[in-house]
Amino acid sequence: MAGERLLIVEDDPRLARLLVNELAAAGYAPSAVHTGSDALAKLEEEAFELVILDLNLPDLDGLEVAHRVAGQKDTSILMLTARGDVESRVQGLYAGASDYVTKPFSLKELLARVHARLRERKRHEDVIRVGTLELDRVKRQCRVDGAVVPLTAREYALLELLLVNRGRIFSKEELEDRLYGMDLPASNTIEVFISNLRRKLAARGVQGLITTVRGMGYVVR
Repeated sequence: MAGERLLIVEDDPRLARLLVNELAAAGYAPSAVHTGSDALAKLEEEAFELVILDLNLPDLDGLEVAHRVAGQKDTSILMLTARGDVESRVQGLYAGASDYVTKPFSLKELLARVHARLRERKRHEDVIRVGTLELDRVKRQCRVDGAVVPLTAREYALLELLLVNRGRIFSKEELEDRLYGMDLPASNTIEVFISNLRRKLAARGVQGLITTVRGMGYVVR
């Protein structure tokens, strides 16, 4: 199952290629362009969850690109800025960027910030989409290819928790605490909910959405 779509706007081809490879290895679906004009054109053609934007571009000012993307698209922006360039970072945040990473940066930090931005974005989405599955958080419905999948209230709550925190492994005890609080359920209740969700989703053609991590818990990748 493909991960979130990311657009990298970086004028250094080697760095752009490195970022594409690392983000793809982490489970995302990255694309790269090298100019602000190409970025704006790409965003007109395709939808992306996150733009990783170098502010130092050869054609358009990166701040102008950030402002235009933030004003027109439901897309988060992670800026790449020069170390010590405080003014550009401040202007970028005002222009609509959600966060920034200073160059030179560690790939581990970049991946962590990408994950955090996408996680925060999901917390505020009305509809979460994963492949053919849609979770409508306003109507509290799960749909596959537009058809409603009948879920109980707690099955819905469990699926929502896993989707909003996609990539995070939840232990059985954490899930029990989130769903029940102090009203502890029977010892196998979470396993039953997971089994029911898998069965109902599989009946609509959605296989392998919820993964069991042996000895740790459950996760949606």
